[in-house]
Amino acid sequence: MELAKDIKDSLQRCGIRRDMDVSQLNFAKKNLCCVPDLLRFRFLRKLWLNNNKIRELSCHSLNCCLTELYLQNNNIKSVTGALNHLTCLQLLFLHNNQIRGLEDTVRELRRMQQLRNATFFLNPASHEPGYRDYVIHCLPSIEVLDRKEVKPAERRRSLHIYNQDHLRVLQSVAFGRHIT
Repeated sequence: MELAKDIKDSLQRCGIRRDMDVSQLNFAKKNLCCVPDLLRFRFLRKLWLNNNKIRELSCHSLNCCLTELYLQNNNIKSVTGALNHLTCLQLLFLHNNQIRGLEDTVRELRRMQQLRNATFFLNPASHEPGYRDYVIHCLPSIEVLDRKEVKPAERRRSLHIYNQDHLRVLQSVAFGRHIT
């Protein structure tokens, strides 16, 4: 109930009268344990939920038109089943949580073809062997991963590691050879 009052007060301070006029909301440092239902804000683009106590994400509470989502510094254990509908997402900060299971996490994000900037460091998943190469391979639109620009050499290396057949075809086309 307190959060609903915070939302109402915040919107009034900004002079916003209609839910459809809300493009960003900041719930950082509000001691939230779960993600509030924000579906009424159909044009919400940027959402700050960082520095809370969130443990689980619900796919039913986030608007599919979000372009920026800040979830760092929480207690999130998994994103499975919660984010795959956010296909417009361009920025996703998930660092300093408790996320395990690199494959499951990346599988959840594969539909995000516009995702350019993501952070996963300080999660158990980011300590798995080959973490950076695997993320770069599975999320080809990523330009900045864990606050570091993805270099062309890293893309080539991840392609070499995870997609040998595709690499052979590219090399054959580049040099005019036919591979059987």
